[in-house]
Amino acid sequence: MSKRARPVSPAAPREVTPTERSSALRTFLWILVAFVVGIGVLVATLAVQGRAVRDYAQAVRTAAQAGTPSTNVSYRQPCADVRPGPLPRGALTCDVLVEGGEVTVVMEVEGNRQYRIGP
Repeated sequence: MSKRARPVSPAAPREVTPTERSSALRTFLWILVAFVVGIGVLVATLAVQGRAVRDYAQAVRTAAQAGTPSTNVSYRQPCADVRPGPLPRGALTCDVLVEGGEVTVVMEVEGNRQYRIGP
């Protein structure tokens, strides 16, 4: 005796109750709010990190300019030689470039970003 697949009758569409609809809407709104808050926290973190790095680079540049660099010499040196102390959080490298008496500080930070403070 062979078994034949019985035809499946389509189920009647189920009605969505107002309670289920409001619950789904509430869940969607919570997900949307969490997404927006997460993006805001990310932007604020990057802004604070960038501000600390720029402030440090400006302090290094001011210290390098206080030494009145010669206009005849061009050189590069680490920031730690100009202003001892640790780099700000998130900074990978920091160099002071002196070209023609003009001081430029170049800092590389996480995320392949670079800050150049100078003329």
